[in-house]
Amino acid sequence: MAVRLIALDIDGTLTNQSREVSERNRFAVKNAMDAGICVILATGRGRIATRPIWNLLNMHGYSIQYGGAMTVHIDSGDILSLHALDSEVIREVLNYSASIGVHAQIYRDDVVIFEKPNAFASKYIDRHSLPFQIDPDIRKKSFRDVPKILAFSEPEREFEVLAAYRERLRGIAQVSRSNPGYIEINCLGVTKATGLKELSALLNIDRSDIVAIGDNYLDQEMIEWAGTGICVADGAEEVKAIADLIIPPCDQDGVASWIEQYLKLLH
Repeated sequence: MAVRLIALDIDGTLTNQSREVSERNRFAVKNAMDAGICVILATGRGRIATRPIWNLLNMHGYSIQYGGAMTVHIDSGDILSLHALDSEVIREVLNYSASIGVHAQIYRDDVVIFEKPNAFASKYIDRHSLPFQIDPDIRKKSFRDVPKILAFSEPEREFEVLAAYRERLRGIAQVSRSNPGYIEINCLGVTKATGLKELSALLNIDRSDIVAIGDNYLDQEMIEWAGTGICVADGAEEVKAIADLIIPPCDQDGVASWIEQYLKLLH
C-alpha cells in the first residue's frame, strides 16, 4: 500500500492527555509531509481552535472541521463545503437539551452561541480563546450556516445522555461522542468519513491510499472508510474493534510510532 493521505484526529490522538502535540509527533508529521504525503486534520474543532495546530505543524492545504460538516482551505480560509443543520433541527436539539438540563451550544462563523452562562462553556471558550455570544432567545430564533451543536454531559452520565440524544434524534441528526462528556450533533449522515470522501475526490486520491487515525466515536466512520483505519490503544473499545491497526496510546506518541514505521518501509 502506498499512502498518499493521512487524516489525523486532534484531541486524544495527535495530542496527549495534556492537550499538547509532542515534539516526536510534530517531527513525524513533518517527515511525512516532506516525503510527499498529504497530512490533514479531521477534527470536531472549528477553524479558530484548529489554527494553533495548523501553525505548529506548518500545515497548508485542506482541513476537515466540525466532525466533517465543513472542509476549509487553511491558507485562504475559504470554505469548500458546509453541511449546515436545518433550523428546525437546531430548535429541536436546543429545546430537548433544555428539557433534560444539558448545556448545548451552536457554532456560527466560529462564534459559540448559547442561552445562558455555564461553567462548561466558560472553560471551553477559555481553552480555545473562542468568540462567543450569550443569547437568551436562542431557542426562539432560526439559525442558518450552523455546522454542529455541542452538548455537554457530566462524564459519569455521558453514555446515558448520549443514548438519550440518539433515541430522540434518530433519523433527524447524526449524534456522536468526542472527548469525555462531549456529545456532537451534525446533519444526518455527515461524519468525518463523508468529509474525507469529499476531500479525496477533490484531490483524486483513492480511499485505498488513505490512512485515518483517531480514538473516539467521532472518528469511527472515517476509520472504517479509509483504506487503513487506525485507533490509539487508549481509544474507545468500539472504535478499536473496527480498526485495522491499534497503535500505542496518545501519551506514548502513537501517531509518530506508526508514521516512523511506515517511512522506514519507504527506504
